[in-house]
Amino acid sequence: MADDPNVVSKSTILQSITTEASGFYTTVTTVASTFLGASLLFVDKFLTVGTTFSLVVLAVTWISLVASIGCVARVRFLNLKSGQLALQDDFDGASAIDIRSGKFSTSAQWCLIIGMAALVAVGLANVNNLGKKENPTVSNPNSGIPQKVEKTIPYGSLKPNTAPVQTPAQTSTPAPVSTPLPKNQPKE
Repeated sequence: MADDPNVVSKSTILQSITTEASGFYTTVTTVASTFLGASLLFVDKFLTVGTTFSLVVLAVTWISLVASIGCVARVRFLNLKSGQLALQDDFDGASAIDIRSGKFSTSAQWCLIIGMAALVAVGLANVNNLGKKENPTVSNPNSGIPQKVEKTIPYGSLKPNTAPVQTPAQTSTPAPVSTPLPKNQPKE
């Protein structure tokens, strides 16, 4: 049976599973990071109208995406522990860790899906405001247009009608007569 071409060794199966798991974790981390980064970079586009709904859903997006990345990090750590136990022939301990690892892996998937769906919901909730003026409560550093339009007075248009009123601190008082003159000046 060892020479049967239809039988695959356990090490080959383990290597295949390890490669697939690594690809899965990399994909989840990359997609979550990309959605998180893009939503942070373009927050002013997602929040054209800063409604409570949009802010709450955007917060759910960010929390879910960060949680997804955190779950993947925990799975990778647990897989290392499981592998160490398996190398020490403690298969029961490795199996117990694998159960926890599977739960974190499932959580990573769901957090990623929830985060992406929530970001799409925020985008769709604000799609009707695409042509409207941007939200004045969210600053857009890339925009050269002021966010709040306020009435301003042109520079130099305010000219006093009369001389400015001087307060007692501004009025000059004559020097007392008994003050000695500096030595470099001649007496009169």
